[in-house]
Amino acid sequence: MKTSPHKSLSTVRAVLLAASLCFVATSAFAQLQEGGSLAGKHRQRKHKTEDAAEQAAPAKFPEATRKSPGLSATPAGGKALNAIFALEQAKQYPQAIQQAEAFASTAKNAYEQSFAYQLAGVAASESGDNDTAIAMFKKALDSNGLANDEHYQVMYNLALAQYQTKHAADALATLDRLLTETKSDGAEYLTLKAALLGELNRPLEAAAIYEQQFAKNPQDAKALINAAASYQQAGNATKANALLAQAREKNMLTDASQYRALYVAYINADKTKEAIAAIDEGLAKGVLQPSPDLANAYSVIAQNAYGNGDTKTAIEMYKRAAPIASDGEPALNLARVYFNEGRIAESKQAAQQALQKGVENQTEARELAAGQKGK
Repeated sequence: MKTSPHKSLSTVRAVLLAASLCFVATSAFAQLQEGGSLAGKHRQRKHKTEDAAEQAAPAKFPEATRKSPGLSATPAGGKALNAIFALEQAKQYPQAIQQAEAFASTAKNAYEQSFAYQLAGVAASESGDNDTAIAMFKKALDSNGLANDEHYQVMYNLALAQYQTKHAADALATLDRLLTETKSDGAEYLTLKAALLGELNRPLEAAAIYEQQFAKNPQDAKALINAAASYQQAGNATKANALLAQAREKNMLTDASQYRALYVAYINADKTKEAIAAIDEGLAKGVLQPSPDLANAYSVIAQNAYGNGDTKTAIEMYKRAAPIASDGEPALNLARVYFNEGRIAESKQAAQQALQKGVENQTEARELAAGQKGK
């Protein structure tokens, strides 16, 4: 009777089943997931009198149900707003916030009030005070003085700030209001909505959005990967794995977690050839790196293969696992397989390697190193 090549399969498999696919950050809120602010493309512009070119610019939300108030700043108000903007640009955030709130309290019209509050919101976000940013953006919206493009930009910034402060339900409500009032289907808004749905444990709704985005743009790798991650979150491994396989066929896998999710799925489905192919591809691309975690994967593939009578694959996988494992267990398993196959010299060598790296069953390892039958 053959010695069992592995006595702790359940432990290794449990490690692999813990694999999870990471969502790919997309659009403007990527920096917020990393603790960033609302800087960049969502920074509010310096106040200036609208010229003919600005008036002729196409509206960003042409189907918005809200009617722009058509207001503008007075000359004195415009000067004050530009001074506040200069403070924010100079990163003098507390002064910018203080002056913006003071100005808003005496502003001559709703436009000046809204513009001041949104400047205060951006300054607060830049300083890392997202609670104040949320309060200022809400006041900017309540003042209702900005043109539609700026008004809804503030609304989006509010949703982003709420998202960053882990108020996903509030952020979704704000975003849904924006989408309802503007009738927009902009990718950045829908991507944020999908992320929020995921946060609120509504992954199937999120997956539907990501799949719609991928259908519109078949080159959008992030949408496809996020759809797979959403299905995985929903517990639909079959759908998630199918999308990951599709992403691999399209050469869209670019992250170690993506390859890991795919090869773990193949391992758990006992698809040995596909698992090895995915690992080899990831290594060839430099996305995957040899590691103890990869050694665990090789060890499970090896045991599955040996249990199915595929000794050649079992030996190859244990040989891959042994040098990159954190201990000598894969080498000891290799020694067991070699011994069972009557390859005593190779069994002794593998057992010696196992002893050098450290194993639990030192007695068995020493017996195998001496060419004796392991127990």
